[in-house]
This record gives sequence, structure tokens and C-alpha cells, in this order.
Amino acid sequence: MQEPYEEGIATRGFWARMKDRVLGVDDLDEEVADEVRPRRRGAIRLETARQLCTSIRHPAVYNDARAVADGLKDGRQQVVNLDRADDQMAERILDFLSGVTYALDGSVERVGDRVYLFAPANVQVEVDNGADVR
Repeated sequence: MQEPYEEGIATRGFWARMKDRVLGVDDLDEEVADEVRPRRRGAIRLETARQLCTSIRHPAVYNDARAVADGLKDGRQQVVNLDRADDQMAERILDFLSGVTYALDGSVERVGDRVYLFAPANVQVEVDNGADVR
């Protein structure tokens, strides 16, 4: 009694057997391999792998700046509105957060009056000064 695999070879034509010998491809092996081989999954989109988060903060006292600094340390960009702080406190908070941002190789951009964007090193900030607008 012959094995099922050998029966398949014996019933194949001369050219199919020659192709298998020359090219090394066996249709029976491919059929078996297709049944055993798991199907490919779709490609993973890299941009969905990590989401960036932005926090908007309104610090009024010096201790509120710590939450902003912690957010920067976690890799999140921070928009800080200093409208609720008096001028002296706003200056202290701005100095503290500028130091934290410098230590993290981040960047600081003034967005508006008393509003600043603090970005960690993993965030690239593009600034359009509006020079091209006519």
C-alpha cells in the first residue's frame, strides 16, 4: 500500500514532476503548507502605536507648577496659562518650568499673552511666525 503523498506524485504528469525537480516546488507541499501556515495579519500602523497627550494647566501658586513638571517628565507637552497667577508668582512658575524643560532637553514657546507651551524632547514644535502671510 502506498502513502497518500506518493499516490499524488504518481498521478502527476511528466511536466509537473520535471517542474518540481528543476524548480524544487511541489504543489502538494504548498497545499499542505497553506493548511498548516497561519494567515498573515494586516500590517500594524506605527502612528497608532503611541498617542501624544497635551495638558492645559492654569497654575495659580508655585505648588501647581509641580503637576506641570511631572507631566513634562512623563513626556507630555503642557500648555500653561498664567492668567490666574499674579505677576511675581507667574515669573517664578515660568522660571521653574523653564529649568525643568531645559533639564529634559525640551523646548518652550510663547503661545500668547501669559500662555506658554512646554514640550519635552520627544515632541517637535513648529513655529509659524506668520511672516509668509500677506
